[in-house]
Amino acid sequence: MHSYRLVVGLMAVAGFALGGVFITGCAQAEDNPPKPPKKSFVPLYNGKDLSGWEVLDGNIEAWKADGELLSCVGEGGGWLRTEEMYSDYVLKLEFRVPPNGNSGVGLRFPDEGNPAFAGMEIQILDDEGDEYTELKDSQYSGSIYSEVAAKRGALKPPGEFNSYEITCKGPFIKVVLNGKTITEANIDEYDKASGDYKPLRDRPRIGYIGLQNHGSRVDFRNIEIKDLTNSITDPDTKVEMAYVDIVEGEGDAVGEGDAPTIHCTGRLLNGEKFYSSHDGAGQPLALPLTGYIPGWQLGIPGMKAGGRRKLIIPYQLAYGLRGFPPSIPPKAMLVFDVEVVKVK
Repeated sequence: MHSYRLVVGLMAVAGFALGGVFITGCAQAEDNPPKPPKKSFVPLYNGKDLSGWEVLDGNIEAWKADGELLSCVGEGGGWLRTEEMYSDYVLKLEFRVPPNGNSGVGLRFPDEGNPAFAGMEIQILDDEGDEYTELKDSQYSGSIYSEVAAKRGALKPPGEFNSYEITCKGPFIKVVLNGKTITEANIDEYDKASGDYKPLRDRPRIGYIGLQNHGSRVDFRNIEIKDLTNSITDPDTKVEMAYVDIVEGEGDAVGEGDAPTIHCTGRLLNGEKFYSSHDGAGQPLALPLTGYIPGWQLGIPGMKAGGRRKLIIPYQLAYGLRGFPPSIPPKAMLVFDVEVVKVK
């Protein structure tokens, strides 16, 4: 880990070229900017067809859109995944399985690999089925599959619809089944690998949402999502980045002339960590905002002391076309977890 070089690399001296555009700075936010408007839930399934969805490792014929129901009606369906990636959101859906039914909801998984292990899967199962009497605790409904066990007892019998409300906000995952919270986890705390797969801590913080076919019929309905991220557009390049406040903070707000003391962890899109101020001696950074990459100049102002924010920064506002070898590849989108320790 080239920690010193990366800290220097986070700094933008006077300006630098990104995609042929010379950036001399980003507009700074006000010390106390107005809060963005609250977002509402929007459907992920249109009730007519599979627009907005695509099949991963399966046959599209196994999936059927029939009015309010989106169903897997045959074997070999693989995963039905969204065409778009999502990072931080509340996902609501209802599901129904037959006796011994098995399915799942994939979260934040990438283009390649098994979604349950390359990203995360929230298990769907007939928990009382006679085929599933000897599973691990983390393989029953509501669990982050094979990683975090859910509380049991809230699931309705086979043939009845159950409701999930799944929240992904920064490293925090929460699962509510039929109105009862059954799983709450901070994935940063899960640092042990499962077999050949990455530990939860090192899996992507942005990815697809998917519905699993595991050989049995499964019906879904009322699938909707509320995006928790907000967007900021760089006025010079017109490039947009996203952020979500994990913790609001209650202290002073970071202003354009400040040199806040911060902790941060940076990851690539695949979840790989390339830098963390928590590593080694664990010393926070304290430099003027104008000394950092444009995505930080744009995304950190307005944060308050004690606050924690996730920044999703496109390559144009990070390290550009070249990247920062060997840790950051060319044209890399970066995900930063930033905590403001103090403002002045």
